[in-house]
Amino acid sequence: MTLRAVTAVCAALALSACVTTPSEPEPPVLQLDAQGIQPSVSQLRIDFGRAQVGVIDTVSRLLGEGPAAIETNTECGAGPVTAASWEDGLTLNFQEGAFVGWVNTDPDLAVGGGFRAGMPRLAMPQVSFQVTSLGTEFARSDIYGLLTEDDASIRLLWAGTTCFFR
Repeated sequence: MTLRAVTAVCAALALSACVTTPSEPEPPVLQLDAQGIQPSVSQLRIDFGRAQVGVIDTVSRLLGEGPAAIETNTECGAGPVTAASWEDGLTLNFQEGAFVGWVNTDPDLAVGGGFRAGMPRLAMPQVSFQVTSLGTEFARSDIYGLLTEDDASIRLLWAGTTCFFR
């Protein structure tokens, strides 16, 4: 090998040491499903029926922040619903101090069935859609969703008891 070839190889090796490889994306800290929440760091679930205080504390620790708002809507069809909402789009619903449902618009949170907020409608070929007073809805395995106004992607997902706040 010539001196020029050795120099080129050394330069290439030196440069390759400076190149960073893209890291794997962080897995979501939790997955929402039809029975509640499955944290990724534990096999212990946060199922519907759990106490409001414990659920809010645990989810706040998992997300690294507390809810931005906790408010009650007394005019829900199922009765008064208290909702704890986080900035990124997760809302947990409670009735009489028990966890009863969730609503999610955060595309970074995984939802059972492979759904995510923002997912294109075309990526859901095995889902049937129905136009309701809310817009275009779908359901699979007790997980429900609502498409954007142009029907192009998932606007929000929910499971359990819910009451839509403003």
